[in-house]
Amino acid sequence: MANCSLCGKEDLMFTCPYCRGVYCADHRLPEGHGCAGMQKVKDGARQKIADSFTGQYDDEEYDEDIITQARRVRVKKPRRRRFTDAEVKDLGIASVLTILVSISIMGGPPIGILNGILVLPGFFLAGLWWFPLAVIFVFWLSFMIHEFAHKFTAQRYGMYAHFRMTIQGYYLSAVAILFAIPIFGTGVMAVGGVSDTDDYAKSTVAGPLSNLIVAGLLFITAEIIVITSGALSQPVEFIIFYGMLLNSFLGLFNMIPIPGFDGSTIFRWSRPLWVLMTVSLLFTLLAGYFVIPIL
Repeated sequence: MANCSLCGKEDLMFTCPYCRGVYCADHRLPEGHGCAGMQKVKDGARQKIADSFTGQYDDEEYDEDIITQARRVRVKKPRRRRFTDAEVKDLGIASVLTILVSISIMGGPPIGILNGILVLPGFFLAGLWWFPLAVIFVFWLSFMIHEFAHKFTAQRYGMYAHFRMTIQGYYLSAVAILFAIPIFGTGVMAVGGVSDTDDYAKSTVAGPLSNLIVAGLLFITAEIIVITSGALSQPVEFIIFYGMLLNSFLGLFNMIPIPGFDGSTIFRWSRPLWVLMTVSLLFTLLAGYFVIPIL
């Protein structure tokens, strides 16, 4: 028994003859896992058909100008869709769950979501309408930046990347919504068509690295504002502070070096890189707690 390269399900596995990936029964067909090697097979088949006609006719039977013009014709290949309909649906579900988690965090334990719904009107009545909107937006954006970094990096290296909700994701989201825990576990970015372990590792690094970059840029922005204007306004200070904490926590959470987390792949691929990213994320997390609030 092994795990499917696309969905992670443990099942009787099948090896794709084109990309050599290992998939479950649901994704064993090339069309089922968006096989990157299929295009090479199709191109080879077309070339064999073209070669089978070579030499059947004499060159003098054709007008040279017509042949030259025919060679200049370019066939426009259809662009691969970055997002499937199923993926858009799952991203929509994940967005709703992420928003509910952010509302729950504003409410706090023991029953975060109920407390959050009760305190929301108070912010608007007190003129702090920007506060809940900033919490929701920063929370949602931090999640999306992480997942899209995985997806676009995988696609950049020719792999198939598809965000999908999981049963575990629903359970984790329910716990986070009920008990106001900032868990980013709604789904996974399933990657298929892996032909190079280094490329796959780079697509894995991209997620927590994007959160580290965002947290670092927010810290630098806070320093620049303090140096140039002397102080941070309340909304700006909160957005920077909250953004640093969320992105640092999300990055650290995914750097856990056990299977199921990005950190497991990164730790096996490059331990020095894992240590560097973990320490850097810990620094931005502590800076968000102790440095930004006193600027």
